Amino acid sequence: MTASLLEQHQRIVITGLGVVAPNGIGKQAFWNAVIEGRSGVDWITTFDTSETYCKIGGEVTDFEPSDFMDSKSARRNGRFSNYAVAAARLAMDDAGLQPGDVDPYKTGTIFGTTLAGLGSIGDEMYHDFETRGPGHVDPLAPSQLAAHAATANVFIELGLKGHNTTTGAGCVAGIDAVASSAAALRAGKTHVMVAGGTEACLSIVGMSLLCAQRVLTHRNDPPQKACRPYDNTRDGLVLSEGAGAVIVETAEHAMDRGARIYAEVLGYGSTTEAYHLLRSDPTGEELAYAFRSAMLEGKVAPDEIDYVCAHGISNRQYDTAESQAVKIALGERAYNVPMSSIKSSTGQPFAAGGSWQLAAACMSIQTGFIPPTINYQVPDPDCDLDYVPNYARRGRVDTVMINSHSVGGTHGCLIIRRFE
Repeated sequence: MTASLLEQHQRIVITGLGVVAPNGIGKQAFWNAVIEGRSGVDWITTFDTSETYCKIGGEVTDFEPSDFMDSKSARRNGRFSNYAVAAARLAMDDAGLQPGDVDPYKTGTIFGTTLAGLGSIGDEMYHDFETRGPGHVDPLAPSQLAAHAATANVFIELGLKGHNTTTGAGCVAGIDAVASSAAALRAGKTHVMVAGGTEACLSIVGMSLLCAQRVLTHRNDPPQKACRPYDNTRDGLVLSEGAGAVIVETAEHAMDRGARIYAEVLGYGSTTEAYHLLRSDPTGEELAYAFRSAMLEGKVAPDEIDYVCAHGISNRQYDTAESQAVKIALGERAYNVPMSSIKSSTGQPFAAGGSWQLAAACMSIQTGFIPPTINYQVPDPDCDLDYVPNYARRGRVDTVMINSHSVGGTHGCLIIRRFE
């Protein structure tokens, strides 16, 4: 193999995007909503919220699982698995790939999740146990409740048999899956990877647990205005759900088949605060270390970052720490780089969030639009960067830094760039 081909083989690219989100199913519907600042947050209608103080969320509506798999499988699976299968199929279609086009043993999958089947299978299983006794619990329920069920169902539905695992790193899981996929591709274990994150935590159990932790917003009316990252009146996150998936492959494989390439994966950095399960270190030092690690691996200088696709979940500590970290990592450049949170319009879906951010970052590179942070009205003196308030902005975007911050203080930073 020539040196140039060897270099291409080592370069990792993104060729397909699949999104199942409360403000859009499919790449284009999702992107249109994000750019236009249309929120997917509304009053919860699928379960009774009379005993929870938060009554809003980002529910995925107009989703029919049988559009992506047979009806029997859709009924058997947990909702988080159905979202994952749908996102994976959408990403494969967007990449111009069908299961029969690839060697199943050289095509793998990594999905991340936080609460796995708790939001649908778990609720049903606990209900059957309490009302009818242990003898009436569906014997298949424990298998569909497990975190790996989403990855397994993607394999089953797409007929894939290659490298696979599941990551449970919370909000970081979506981009961590991409970083792990890139490592598998560089090691020659696989030619194509389906990487993503999925959650179905909008349920009475999931909502009650988070209300008990007092991390959700008290701002219910109007629902669309509740999630306001970096705004001085923010008071907590808005729970949402769905899935995102991307197709990751070597540049050589993508170019050989004439694929459209959204972006190249340059570097990934991960660290943890070792501080607290719920609270964030306000200094932002550890997050800045993750940023610097990603830039070092990707050979990217601070002045090359064109856009920061931020975690921004409307939590006072997290938003402040994130802003501090960007200033530490980028120096004076931080004040001249647009930084926005799409979660202002999607809500916080935990593991699926990083995948949505990655899809938005790829579309930003492709279209030259930077998504807005909606609901930004009252500046916070501790959050004093350019958050692209309320309206999308035109601008050449070549290199994007994507940040996710998970419960327990785990940080992940992924850097992608326009492929040349």
